[in-house]
Amino acid sequence: MRSRILNTFFLTLLVLNGTALAQDQDQQKETSELARDLEDESNREVPESRAMEQELDEYEARERLMGRLIGGFVPYRPTYILPYTYVDDPNQNPNSPRVGEASYDSSLFNEEAKYQISFRVPLLSGILDDRTTLWFGYTQKSFWQVYNTDDSAPFRETNYEPEIFLRHRLGWDIGPGELNAVTAGFSHQSNGQSEPRSRSWNRIKGSVSYTYDRWLFIVSPWYRVPEDGGEDDNPDIDDYLGYADYLAVYKWDDNHVLSTRLMNNLRSDNRTSVEIGYSFPIGQTLKGFVQYYNGYGESLIDYNERIHRLGIGIMLNDWL
Repeated sequence: MRSRILNTFFLTLLVLNGTALAQDQDQQKETSELARDLEDESNREVPESRAMEQELDEYEARERLMGRLIGGFVPYRPTYILPYTYVDDPNQNPNSPRVGEASYDSSLFNEEAKYQISFRVPLLSGILDDRTTLWFGYTQKSFWQVYNTDDSAPFRETNYEPEIFLRHRLGWDIGPGELNAVTAGFSHQSNGQSEPRSRSWNRIKGSVSYTYDRWLFIVSPWYRVPEDGGEDDNPDIDDYLGYADYLAVYKWDDNHVLSTRLMNNLRSDNRTSVEIGYSFPIGQTLKGFVQYYNGYGESLIDYNERIHRLGIGIMLNDWL
């Protein structure tokens, strides 16, 4: 089982690095307690209807131990590499209502690479109680025209998203499952370009997660912080991305994960976006990954353009 292998790895890493990292008795005690928490979660017997609840508890225990071993950095959203993706109709002429069109100097290839890295770092724990933590999160997603060697294989678009948020672990039994956690915080997302290709927005964001059986559900609403109309690079972004995204994750056979993320503008023109991912084991440590995207907002430069993309690659860190 992959979780057993990961647990063994982290416990081994703990033994090899304990002397360097635990420089006093308090650190040693805390790290040992984290290791015991991880072992307890791995061995705990639960009914099938609570399988995902245990998965999350074990994931969080492994996170805390990893954070102790590598200075606090832990996974956040999925981290993956898609060396090959295909887009049926690349957006050759990005535009927005305020700055107009910003056509590329040469034709975009249908084939490109895509990758995402994401991590978070605890800033302050025990704010209200031992279940509440203030986090800094960072996610970066890039689109690389790696096969366009005639134009020196440029990076077409990179989106940067730093966040700061509070997370409170609930653990409330509601219905057949568990209301797992809530978050609230602030997010800035931009593509780091200058006009006319500059795109950015600031949001106040939250989330609620619920688990049942082998399902994880996360609803993440947001409120866009208003900007001055003369400086807003994408004034109609809400018309395309709406005010929330909805995630459903299903895990089976210990290491197969199917995820679906939806966005909808909840208006009469009904613009819907969907991202479907499937990760599967390759050997004992790696995971293959297939991703399909159909809709708006896959990248900020294409926030108002419908994109159809299919990609294949490697998943380094999954939702679970």
